[in-house]
Amino acid sequence: NILIKGKPKSGKSTLLERIISDYKDKIGFITKEIKEDDERKGFEIKTNKGEKIILAHVNFQTKYKVSKYFVKPENLDLIIPKISEFTEEDILYIDEIGEMELFSKKFKFLIGKFLNSKNIFIATLTSVYTNGFIEKLQRRKDILILQLNETNRENVQKKIQDILKDIKRKS
Repeated sequence: NILIKGKPKSGKSTLLERIISDYKDKIGFITKEIKEDDERKGFEIKTNKGEKIILAHVNFQTKYKVSKYFVKPENLDLIIPKISEFTEEDILYIDEIGEMELFSKKFKFLIGKFLNSKNIFIATLTSVYTNGFIEKLQRRKDILILQLNETNRENVQKKIQDILKDIKRKS
């Protein structure tokens, strides 16, 4: 289990995308910005199978809000069944374990399922938000947390790729 931790815009999502692009057998999702006229308006989730759904947007009206974005956890809940079944060969990935996603109880359950599997699991985690769930997650003995910043992106990418090659070689 590997957590890539960093500030917003540090390159966590891009790094995760680069790493998983090397693998055919993978299950999870990446979170993408939704931009209109070069301004960020929300966030969209894209699964390994190309399915997309909007998680948060400035124009939504919900009781769940993070910064200026209104979150629809029920949209995330629609995606979770599609990434909940996997084989032992699959690399599991989530971008990201963050405040918006944690409004969903099904998401928290999925994170536990991924962490407790025998699979390789890689996730991103922001360093500007924490809560009890994230703190407990970070205390687990079976997690490697790698701090990402502007100066160490290549080193972190190489370290993760080396770890994955070593695990794949042993299996």
